[in-house]
Amino acid sequence: MALTKALLVSADAECYRQLLAPLADEFVLVSVDNVAQALSLCSDREILLGDPDLLLPLLDKMPLLRWVQSSWAGVAPLIGPLQCLPKPAPVLSNVRGIFGPLMAEYVFAYLLAHERQVLTHHQAQQQQRWHEQRSGTLRGKSLGLLGLGSIGEHLARSARQFGMRVLGCSRSLPAAGLVEQHYLSEQLLEMAAEVDYLVCTLPSTAQTRNLVGAAVLAQMKPTALLLNAGRGDLIDDTALVEALEQGQIAAAVLDVFRQEPLPQGHPFWTTPNLHITSHTAASSFPEDIAPIFIDNLRRWKQGLTLRFQVDIERGY
Repeated sequence: MALTKALLVSADAECYRQLLAPLADEFVLVSVDNVAQALSLCSDREILLGDPDLLLPLLDKMPLLRWVQSSWAGVAPLIGPLQCLPKPAPVLSNVRGIFGPLMAEYVFAYLLAHERQVLTHHQAQQQQRWHEQRSGTLRGKSLGLLGLGSIGEHLARSARQFGMRVLGCSRSLPAAGLVEQHYLSEQLLEMAAEVDYLVCTLPSTAQTRNLVGAAVLAQMKPTALLLNAGRGDLIDDTALVEALEQGQIAAAVLDVFRQEPLPQGHPFWTTPNLHITSHTAASSFPEDIAPIFIDNLRRWKQGLTLRFQVDIERGY
Protein backbone atom coordinates (compact mmCIF):
# COMPACT_ATOMS: atom_id res chain seq x y z
CA MET A 1 0.00 0.00 0.00
CA ALA A 2 1.34 3.43 -0.95
CA LEU A 3 2.28 5.67 1.96
CA THR A 4 0.38 8.92 2.53
CA LYS A 5 2.27 11.92 1.20
CA ALA A 6 2.64 15.03 3.34
CA LEU A 7 4.25 18.43 2.85
CA LEU A 8 5.60 20.52 5.72
CA VAL A 9 6.21 24.24 5.17
CA SER A 10 7.76 26.15 8.06
CA ALA A 11 10.64 28.43 8.95
CA ASP A 12 11.63 25.56 11.27
CA ALA A 13 11.46 22.93 8.52
CA GLU A 14 14.79 21.29 9.34
CA CYS A 15 13.94 20.93 13.01
CA TYR A 16 10.57 19.38 12.14
CA ARG A 17 12.23 17.02 9.68
CA GLN A 18 14.44 15.64 12.44
CA LEU A 19 11.60 15.39 14.95
CA LEU A 20 9.35 13.54 12.49
CA ALA A 21 12.06 11.30 11.01
CA PRO A 22 11.02 8.30 13.18
CA LEU A 23 7.71 8.22 11.25
CA ALA A 24 9.38 7.48 7.91
CA ASP A 25 7.68 4.09 7.70
CA GLU A 26 4.23 5.61 8.29
CA PHE A 27 4.11 8.43 5.72
CA VAL A 28 6.24 10.26 3.17
CA LEU A 29 7.17 13.75 4.34
CA VAL A 30 8.94 16.52 2.48
CA SER A 31 9.97 19.55 4.56
CA VAL A 32 10.70 22.99 3.07
CA ASP A 33 11.04 26.48 4.47
CA ASN A 34 9.70 28.61 1.61
CA VAL A 35 6.60 28.90 -0.54
CA ALA A 36 8.41 28.81 -3.88
CA GLN A 37 9.82 25.37 -3.18
CA ALA A 38 6.54 24.18 -1.69
CA LEU A 39 4.61 25.13 -4.84
CA SER A 40 6.76 22.77 -6.90
CA LEU A 41 6.05 19.86 -4.52
CA CYS A 42 2.46 20.23 -3.39
CA SER A 43 0.30 18.85 -6.21
CA ASP A 44 0.26 15.20 -5.07
CA ARG A 45 0.16 15.75 -1.28
CA GLU A 46 -2.77 14.76 0.93
CA ILE A 47 -1.54 16.33 4.16
CA LEU A 48 -0.24 19.86 4.68
CA LEU A 49 1.52 20.87 7.90
CA GLY A 50 3.11 24.14 8.87
CA ASP A 51 2.83 27.88 9.43
CA PRO A 52 -0.51 29.27 8.15
CA ASP A 53 1.04 32.27 6.40
CA LEU A 54 3.20 29.91 4.35
CA LEU A 55 0.41 27.39 3.72
CA LEU A 56 -2.04 29.95 2.40
CA PRO A 57 -0.73 30.14 -1.23
CA LEU A 58 -0.80 26.33 -1.53
CA LEU A 59 -4.39 25.49 -0.69
CA ASP A 60 -5.90 25.86 -4.18
CA LYS A 61 -2.90 24.12 -5.77
CA MET A 62 -3.46 20.81 -3.97
CA PRO A 63 -6.32 18.78 -5.55
CA LEU A 64 -5.65 15.79 -3.28
CA LEU A 65 -5.49 17.78 -0.02
CA ARG A 66 -7.51 16.16 2.77
CA TRP A 67 -6.02 17.53 6.00
CA VAL A 68 -4.29 20.76 7.05
CA GLN A 69 -2.43 20.82 10.37
CA SER A 70 -1.53 24.33 11.52
CA SER A 71 1.57 24.84 13.65
CA TRP A 72 -0.13 27.85 15.23
CA ALA A 73 -3.17 28.17 17.45
CA GLY A 74 -4.46 30.91 15.15
CA VAL A 75 -5.85 29.75 11.82
CA ALA A 76 -7.73 32.87 10.69
CA PRO A 77 -5.72 33.25 7.42
CA LEU A 78 -6.78 29.75 6.35
CA ILE A 79 -10.51 29.91 7.07
CA GLY A 80 -11.72 31.93 4.07
CA PRO A 81 -9.64 30.08 1.45
CA LEU A 82 -10.68 26.69 2.88
CA GLN A 83 -14.33 27.71 2.79
CA CYS A 84 -13.92 28.50 -0.92
CA LEU A 85 -12.50 25.09 -1.85
CA PRO A 86 -14.78 22.45 -3.40
CA LYS A 87 -16.74 20.50 -0.81
CA PRO A 88 -15.92 18.56 1.19
CA ALA A 89 -13.20 20.94 2.35
CA PRO A 90 -10.05 19.47 3.91
CA VAL A 91 -10.09 18.90 7.65
CA LEU A 92 -8.32 21.68 9.56
CA SER A 93 -6.65 21.25 12.94
CA ASN A 94 -4.57 23.61 15.04
CA VAL A 95 -2.51 23.34 18.21
CA ARG A 96 -3.75 24.03 21.72
CA GLY A 97 -2.84 23.31 25.29
CA ILE A 98 0.85 24.18 24.90
CA PHE A 99 0.82 27.97 25.00
CA GLY A 100 -0.44 28.53 28.55
CA PRO A 101 2.96 28.58 30.31
CA LEU A 102 4.50 30.81 27.62
CA MET A 103 1.58 33.22 27.71
CA ALA A 104 1.68 33.36 31.50
CA GLU A 105 5.36 34.34 31.36
CA TYR A 106 4.57 37.11 28.89
CA VAL A 107 1.52 38.48 30.67
CA PHE A 108 3.04 38.55 34.13
CA ALA A 109 6.31 40.00 32.86
CA TYR A 110 4.32 43.08 31.83
CA LEU A 111 1.98 43.13 34.82
CA LEU A 112 4.95 43.01 37.18
CA ALA A 113 6.88 45.58 35.14
CA HIS A 114 3.88 47.90 35.39
CA GLU A 115 3.39 47.51 39.14
CA ARG A 116 7.10 47.62 39.93
CA GLN A 117 7.69 50.60 37.62
CA VAL A 118 10.51 48.85 35.81
CA LEU A 119 10.64 51.32 32.90
CA THR A 120 10.43 54.31 35.23
CA HIS A 121 13.36 53.01 37.29
CA HIS A 122 15.33 52.41 34.11
CA GLN A 123 14.70 55.95 32.91
CA ALA A 124 15.70 57.30 36.31
CA GLN A 125 18.95 55.33 36.12
CA GLN A 126 19.74 56.82 32.73
CA GLN A 127 19.23 60.27 34.24
CA GLN A 128 21.22 59.37 37.39
CA ARG A 129 18.11 60.22 39.38
CA TRP A 130 17.05 58.43 42.57
CA HIS A 131 13.42 57.33 42.05
CA GLU A 132 11.79 57.01 45.47
CA GLN A 133 8.13 56.55 44.54
CA ARG A 134 6.74 53.42 46.15
CA SER A 135 6.00 50.57 43.75
CA GLY A 136 2.64 48.83 43.57
CA THR A 137 1.87 45.16 44.02
CA LEU A 138 -0.25 42.59 42.20
CA ARG A 139 -1.59 41.32 45.51
CA GLY A 140 -5.22 42.28 45.87
CA LYS A 141 -5.57 43.54 42.28
CA SER A 142 -8.27 42.25 39.92
CA LEU A 143 -7.38 40.44 36.69
CA GLY A 144 -10.10 40.26 34.05
CA LEU A 145 -9.75 37.49 31.47
CA LEU A 146 -11.26 37.72 28.00
CA GLY A 147 -10.62 34.14 26.96
CA LEU A 148 -11.19 31.24 29.35
CA GLY A 149 -9.65 28.34 27.43
CA SER A 150 -6.44 26.54 28.34
CA ILE A 151 -4.45 29.79 28.25
CA GLY A 152 -6.98 31.45 30.54
CA GLU A 153 -6.63 28.54 32.96
CA HIS A 154 -2.86 29.07 33.19
CA LEU A 155 -3.28 32.80 33.64
CA ALA A 156 -5.84 32.27 36.40
CA ARG A 157 -3.56 29.88 38.28
CA SER A 158 -0.59 32.24 37.96
CA ALA A 159 -2.69 35.18 39.13
CA ARG A 160 -3.68 33.35 42.29
CA GLN A 161 -0.02 32.75 43.09
CA PHE A 162 0.33 36.54 43.24
CA GLY A 163 -2.78 36.93 45.38
CA MET A 164 -4.89 38.45 42.62
CA ARG A 165 -8.66 38.26 42.25
CA VAL A 166 -9.61 36.59 38.95
CA LEU A 167 -12.67 37.57 36.90
CA GLY A 168 -13.63 36.16 33.52
CA CYS A 169 -15.95 36.92 30.63
CA SER A 170 -17.16 34.35 28.09
CA ARG A 171 -20.24 33.19 26.21
CA SER A 172 -20.70 30.13 28.44
CA LEU A 173 -19.97 29.20 32.02
CA PRO A 174 -16.33 28.22 32.70
CA ALA A 175 -15.10 25.25 34.68
CA ALA A 176 -15.97 25.40 38.34
CA GLY A 177 -13.44 27.36 40.35
CA LEU A 178 -11.64 28.87 37.38
CA VAL A 179 -12.70 32.44 38.18
CA GLU A 180 -14.04 34.11 41.28
CA GLN A 181 -16.65 35.97 39.31
CA HIS A 182 -17.94 35.20 35.81
CA TYR A 183 -19.60 37.55 33.35
CA LEU A 184 -21.43 36.54 30.19
CA SER A 185 -20.37 38.20 26.94
CA GLU A 186 -23.15 40.77 27.16
CA GLN A 187 -21.83 41.77 30.61
CA LEU A 188 -18.34 42.72 29.39
CA LEU A 189 -18.83 46.39 30.29
CA GLU A 190 -19.56 45.41 33.87
CA MET A 191 -16.35 43.39 34.13
CA ALA A 192 -14.30 46.12 32.44
CA ALA A 193 -15.32 48.54 35.18
CA GLU A 194 -14.11 46.19 37.91
CA VAL A 195 -10.64 45.12 36.77
CA ASP A 196 -7.16 46.53 37.23
CA TYR A 197 -5.87 44.45 34.33
CA LEU A 198 -7.86 43.33 31.29
CA VAL A 199 -6.05 40.53 29.45
CA CYS A 200 -7.34 39.35 26.07
CA THR A 201 -6.46 35.97 24.53
CA LEU A 202 -9.51 35.47 22.29
CA PRO A 203 -9.39 34.10 18.73
CA SER A 204 -10.48 36.15 15.74
CA THR A 205 -14.15 35.55 14.93
CA ALA A 206 -17.06 37.64 13.72
CA GLN A 207 -18.13 38.00 17.36
CA THR A 208 -14.76 39.17 18.70
CA ARG A 209 -13.77 41.77 16.10
CA ASN A 210 -13.66 45.24 17.67
CA LEU A 211 -15.02 43.76 20.88
CA VAL A 212 -12.79 46.06 22.93
CA GLY A 213 -13.78 49.47 21.64
CA ALA A 214 -14.63 52.89 22.97
CA ALA A 215 -17.47 51.64 25.20
CA VAL A 216 -15.26 49.09 26.99
CA LEU A 217 -12.31 51.47 27.32
CA ALA A 218 -14.58 54.18 28.75
CA GLN A 219 -15.66 51.80 31.52
CA MET A 220 -12.13 50.87 32.59
CA LYS A 221 -10.41 52.50 35.54
CA PRO A 222 -7.93 55.30 34.72
CA THR A 223 -5.32 53.18 36.53
CA ALA A 224 -6.07 50.03 34.51
CA LEU A 225 -3.86 48.31 31.95
CA LEU A 226 -5.10 46.53 28.81
CA LEU A 227 -3.08 43.64 27.36
CA ASN A 228 -3.94 41.94 24.07
CA ALA A 229 -2.12 38.75 23.10
CA GLY A 230 -5.03 37.14 21.27
CA ARG A 231 -5.76 38.58 17.83
CA GLY A 232 -5.17 42.09 16.52
CA ASP A 233 -8.71 42.73 15.31
CA LEU A 234 -10.12 42.35 18.83
CA ILE A 235 -9.16 45.97 19.61
CA ASP A 236 -10.59 49.09 17.98
CA ASP A 237 -7.28 50.76 17.11
CA THR A 238 -8.61 54.31 16.93
CA ALA A 239 -10.49 53.99 20.21
CA LEU A 240 -7.39 52.67 21.97
CA VAL A 241 -5.18 55.51 20.73
CA GLU A 242 -7.75 58.06 21.89
CA ALA A 243 -8.14 56.37 25.29
CA LEU A 244 -4.40 56.43 25.92
CA GLU A 245 -3.94 59.98 24.68
CA GLN A 246 -6.77 61.17 26.92
CA GLY A 247 -5.63 59.16 29.95
CA GLN A 248 -8.79 57.04 30.10
CA ILE A 249 -6.58 54.05 30.96
CA ALA A 250 -3.03 53.96 32.33
CA ALA A 251 -1.34 51.79 29.71
CA ALA A 252 -1.70 49.07 27.12
CA VAL A 253 0.46 46.18 25.93
CA LEU A 254 -0.09 44.80 22.42
CA ASP A 255 1.53 41.71 20.95
CA VAL A 256 -0.86 41.31 17.99
CA PHE A 257 -2.05 43.70 15.30
CA ARG A 258 -4.42 43.91 12.35
CA GLN A 259 -1.42 44.18 10.03
CA GLU A 260 1.85 42.43 10.86
CA PRO A 261 4.54 43.60 10.80
CA LEU A 262 3.06 46.81 12.17
CA PRO A 263 3.77 49.36 9.42
CA GLN A 264 5.95 52.39 9.95
CA GLY A 265 3.89 55.49 10.56
CA HIS A 266 1.12 53.61 12.37
CA PRO A 267 -0.21 55.72 15.30
CA PHE A 268 0.60 52.91 17.76
CA TRP A 269 4.33 53.61 17.42
CA THR A 270 3.97 57.03 19.03
CA THR A 271 0.96 56.55 21.30
CA PRO A 272 1.84 57.35 24.93
CA ASN A 273 1.99 54.47 27.40
CA LEU A 274 1.56 51.86 24.68
CA HIS A 275 4.05 48.98 24.75
CA ILE A 276 4.54 46.92 21.57
CA THR A 277 5.96 43.44 21.07
CA SER A 278 6.20 41.62 17.75
CA HIS A 279 3.76 38.68 18.11
CA THR A 280 6.22 36.87 20.35
CA ALA A 281 4.11 36.23 23.46
CA ALA A 282 3.76 32.50 22.85
CA SER A 283 5.74 31.21 19.90
CA SER A 284 5.23 27.79 18.33
CA PHE A 285 8.23 25.58 19.10
CA PRO A 286 8.63 22.45 16.94
CA GLU A 287 9.35 20.36 20.03
CA ASP A 288 5.83 21.18 21.25
CA ILE A 289 4.06 20.94 17.89
CA ALA A 290 5.53 17.66 16.62
CA PRO A 291 3.92 15.42 19.29
CA ILE A 292 0.50 16.88 18.47
CA PHE A 293 0.99 16.17 14.77
CA ILE A 294 2.27 12.66 15.45
CA ASP A 295 -0.78 11.87 17.58
CA ASN A 296 -3.11 13.35 14.96
CA LEU A 297 -1.39 11.44 12.14
CA ARG A 298 -2.07 8.17 13.91
CA ARG A 299 -5.67 9.22 14.56
CA TRP A 300 -5.96 10.10 10.87
CA LYS A 301 -4.75 6.67 9.80
CA GLN A 302 -7.27 5.00 12.14
CA GLY A 303 -10.17 7.16 10.94
CA LEU A 304 -10.55 8.85 14.33
CA THR A 305 -11.48 12.47 15.01
CA LEU A 306 -8.41 14.69 15.12
CA ARG A 307 -7.44 16.56 18.25
CA PHE A 308 -8.06 20.31 18.07
CA GLN A 309 -10.11 20.09 14.91
CA VAL A 310 -11.36 23.49 13.77
CA ASP A 311 -14.91 24.14 12.59
CA ILE A 312 -14.19 25.87 9.29
CA GLU A 313 -17.64 27.46 9.12
CA ARG A 314 -17.41 28.93 12.62
CA GLY A 315 -13.74 29.83 12.30
CA TYR A 316 -12.49 28.19 15.51
